[in-house]
Amino acid sequence: MKKSNLPYVLIGLLVVWCLILSVMVSFSYDKNKDTETINEYNVEGFSTDFTKVVEDNKTSIVTISSGGSISTGFVYKQVDDKVYILTCYHGVSSGYANVIFNNSYNVYGTVIGKDIYTDLAVIQIESDYEIKPLSLGDSISLKDGEFVISIGTPEDVDYASSVELGLISSDTRVVRNSITIGDITNEYFLDVIQLSGNLTPGYSGSPILNMNGQVVGMTLMNLDDDINFALTANEIKIVADHIINDEDYVKHHTGIKGTFISQMPTYIKSNLNLSLDLLNGLYVDEVMANSLASFGEILKGDVILSINDIELDNLNDYLNVLYTDAETFEFKVLRNDSTITLTVHINA
Repeated sequence: MKKSNLPYVLIGLLVVWCLILSVMVSFSYDKNKDTETINEYNVEGFSTDFTKVVEDNKTSIVTISSGGSISTGFVYKQVDDKVYILTCYHGVSSGYANVIFNNSYNVYGTVIGKDIYTDLAVIQIESDYEIKPLSLGDSISLKDGEFVISIGTPEDVDYASSVELGLISSDTRVVRNSITIGDITNEYFLDVIQLSGNLTPGYSGSPILNMNGQVVGMTLMNLDDDINFALTANEIKIVADHIINDEDYVKHHTGIKGTFISQMPTYIKSNLNLSLDLLNGLYVDEVMANSLASFGEILKGDVILSINDIELDNLNDYLNVLYTDAETFEFKVLRNDSTITLTVHINA
């Protein structure tokens, strides 16, 4: 009996039909893919956390022209028609300033107060309109490697509102600085934030913004030519509020460079022969000669547990001690596993 060829014919037709379907599906996929690619190029704007921070805050950041120099400042507070702007003192040491909003609106401002040790100045302008102030964050919460944004005026007013993206290189750093008053040069330690990147001089006084749009620092350009530092938001608030409220204040420079135990890794504690159960205090890395600490016989390697009964857990605690009108500092110190009390008469 002769075999039928029908099954082979059917199989052949089925194979051809599968090939046709494959080509149709492939064509349809490529067509959709091309459409998606074209749509991507038709996007009119691209928004990220970075662009939002800039958009929400750049109108509150100003260019300051004073004595032939250019710097940056930001709106900190408004009370009725008085607007208070913060900037670096070295940029407005002449006592007056031309404040420029959005590279076009000029307002005459007066320096109502300054702090030469933190290089912070407060400028007051008059405005019938509400101007959004920037909010301060907490520098203590910063982390190494965290993204931050600086908005300022590099070199010339034509480049106002330039944006720089950087990183927190070190959330806390203690640097040695000096101020010359008359014939006397005063050395002191200042708590700062170290920034990545290379900001040009016009960025002096520019706010350092975190991804929540909060000011966590203010750029200081006069500390080091190669490394950028920023004054902490915690110290900015203390000094600025005293100046704005016309309050007398003093900062006691203890001459201590130290590390807070709360920020010290376990292996560092072990290497320094400190108890792993020790959670608070300020470890003394260095004592400046002829300082309050040296007069009080504070030594390198001491752990200052408290000053005037205020326990030292972080920078806020320490600043609250330094910005007081106390006449005596009573240090509770851990030394060689023993707790001792050392007293310094500040005005002695």
